[in-house]
Amino acid sequence: MSRIFKFRNANRERPLAQIASVRAAFPGLNYRVTRQGGVEWNGRLRPTDDSPWYVIRILHALDRAPRVWVLSPPLTPNPPHVYASDSNRLCLYWPEEWCWTPKHSLATTIIPWAALWLYFYEVWQVTGEWLGPSSHHQGEK
Repeated sequence: MSRIFKFRNANRERPLAQIASVRAAFPGLNYRVTRQGGVEWNGRLRPTDDSPWYVIRILHALDRAPRVWVLSPPLTPNPPHVYASDSNRLCLYWPEEWCWTPKHSLATTIIPWAALWLYFYEVWQVTGEWLGPSSHHQGEK
């Protein structure tokens, strides 16, 4: 007897489904499957040819939008557009303006946005002003 597998919820996160597209677009990122069925990505990302290589971590857990951290080099203290309460997790978008769904690709959204965040972070270090996209919302830095 064969059984056809059906997803109970079409909007549920499926981090494993992202592996092929991320590996194709970003071969410098390595992954491991977590015990809970999510995927943790680690590797190097460089926003421009003149930029240093940054080691990033992306955690894409089941039923949770992907989260991104810079592991090295260490970020300057108190950088803009991070969640300080979550070990300086990068703030790549404001959830009230855009919401991650399982239909989105890490390879075309979260990872390129992390590279853009790093670019604007480098500009901020020079100018003291965040010149990247920003939402005008109150709340955590």
